Amino acid sequence: MWELVQQRHGYSALGRSDDHPWLFPGTAGGQPISSRQLVRKLTALGIKARPTRNTTLMELFAELPAVVLSRLLGLHISRAEKWTKEAGSTRVAYAAETSRRGHAAPD
Repeated sequence: MWELVQQRHGYSALGRSDDHPWLFPGTAGGQPISSRQLVRKLTALGIKARPTRNTTLMELFAELPAVVLSRLLGLHISRAEKWTKEAGSTRVAYAAETSRRGHAAPD
């Protein structure tokens, strides 16, 4: 991954620019690559973005409650609750795990 950071180049109105915080800089100066363009590039490399995205979301929603991920990812709460249900997650499991971590014996 560090190779990607060293090799990244953005493009501005005046040409190439390395003054940006993005791992995948876009063609507009100071902006990241668009999701559409990123999907095109991944597809060209043989990477199917949609299944990978869905698997990642399913894992997140299995671990965290819908309200947390709704706020974190900017999803509507009803969509987040649907993903949580699909992942087979319950808020009870998350609360129990959080409670256990909070009361762990000191080392």
